[in-house]
Amino acid sequence: MNMRDRSRDGIRNRLEYHFLSQYRPFWQVAQRVPPVERLTNRLIINSLMNKTPPRPYPLSCSSNYPTWKGLTDQSWYNRHLPGRSSIEMPEDKAVLGLFTEQKEGPSTKSNSTYLFPSFAQWFTDGFLLTDKTDGRRTFSSHQIDLNQVYGNTDAQTRAIRTMSSNERERGQLKTSLQDGEAFAPFLFLADGTKDPVFAALPDPERFDYRVSPEGARTLFAFGGERANISPNVAMVNTLFIREHNRLARILANKNASWSDDRVFETARLINIALLNKIVVAEYINHISPYHFQLSGDGAVAAHANWNRPNWIPVEFNVLYRWHSLVPATLNWGGETLATKSMLLNNRPLLTHGLARSFEIVSAQPARRMGLFNTVDFLLPVELSTIRLARKNKLASYNDYRQIMSYPRVTRFEQISSNPEFVKALQNLYGHVDRIELYPGLFAEDHRPRSAVPSLLGRMVAIDAFSHALTNPILAPNVFNADTFTCEGIQIIARTRTLRDLVLRNCPTCDPNAHITMDWRNSRGPRVAKNIQ
Repeated sequence: MNMRDRSRDGIRNRLEYHFLSQYRPFWQVAQRVPPVERLTNRLIINSLMNKTPPRPYPLSCSSNYPTWKGLTDQSWYNRHLPGRSSIEMPEDKAVLGLFTEQKEGPSTKSNSTYLFPSFAQWFTDGFLLTDKTDGRRTFSSHQIDLNQVYGNTDAQTRAIRTMSSNERERGQLKTSLQDGEAFAPFLFLADGTKDPVFAALPDPERFDYRVSPEGARTLFAFGGERANISPNVAMVNTLFIREHNRLARILANKNASWSDDRVFETARLINIALLNKIVVAEYINHISPYHFQLSGDGAVAAHANWNRPNWIPVEFNVLYRWHSLVPATLNWGGETLATKSMLLNNRPLLTHGLARSFEIVSAQPARRMGLFNTVDFLLPVELSTIRLARKNKLASYNDYRQIMSYPRVTRFEQISSNPEFVKALQNLYGHVDRIELYPGLFAEDHRPRSAVPSLLGRMVAIDAFSHALTNPILAPNVFNADTFTCEGIQIIARTRTLRDLVLRNCPTCDPNAHITMDWRNSRGPRVAKNIQ
């Protein structure tokens, strides 16, 4: 087996990785002592966050130099680095060849189940909301706000609420029963026209040319335009809709004097807090190679120099295109289905139900993230991402290594141990400083126990922690029983994983159901700490 040249990993990076990914008994002991756990959690997160200059970033996609508009107008994506000067680039379709699947190419083994990319796609579709006519701009709130469920405008939110005088529906979202299970109502009527009740809701993205007539009849009235993109994404959205209604029932029963609006808004806040919790406790810890399980303690950010208002950088929009994780086929309840056939078609979810669908995607591995591993039907999306990165003039792969506290590489062999990757990059770019960010991210080797390559993992973690832990709901004067109620605080404390939500929203679910992002753990997800 070829060994990657590690001489440009950086001594501090190598030492940190060694200590945090070894000595498991030590980290387990540290995790069991609350004061030590909190201190260690704070130190690790702050060490990570200080590997790159903190927000506010001086630049946005509106200009290549600082301006007042660039510092205040959040309709533009932020950016870590200024736009790259014009240099001669390989043809975009030649770069696409780096992603094209090779039947006898690199290993497709993965540390992740298919639940991992399913959640990642659903999660990021909530805030990576790019303007269709200008890839430099966004209509995102720049927050983790569950707009996949609740919509992006007040009119969209009203369209999916019951807003009923019926006490049993106070504060709830609309649902309809399908084979005894609660799902969102269907977006389209039997004749194929959009239900006028949901006129304010966005049409599913790419609906006009991708959806089949059979698929259209399975699309739900969701707040997010991409929440119907596939059944494995729709199932996550459905889970949070059910959890909202479960929370609303609890709040309404405990607070008879509360209005429909107050029940709804409090359930919404608790639901968003649950998502924030799961993002750190399950999702980020799955990405991390560390034995210490990081926790979403909002107090970590309270006095941190990186605690600034959220603003999604354009690099985050580009790096989150994890198409190589997607297999060509999925075994859904004993039937082998082409993944392409499930685009904008929720029939598999409706046929097998919510709990069983979570088990199905947890019972098969995702593919390995990397070059030469993207299935054919997603190659046009890879090409559009290459073009988006170029349109935004993203800096080079080496420039992003430097700003993320990795030394610049000087040889192709310092990027990957795979000789095919090294040869392809060398033939295409000639010099390491010419490598673009997007292919460079996926050319790197994975660290043991990690779901993603090194630079990608660091960039995701930095943006994820600054995104999740600076959410206004985690501020000390907000995150309390006055806001969430005592019952809400207890529910948040008891929740760690998506599996927790499935078990309490699917009464017929097997209590021993295998629902996890971690392929390495056949008995369920690794235990993660609570938000306190």
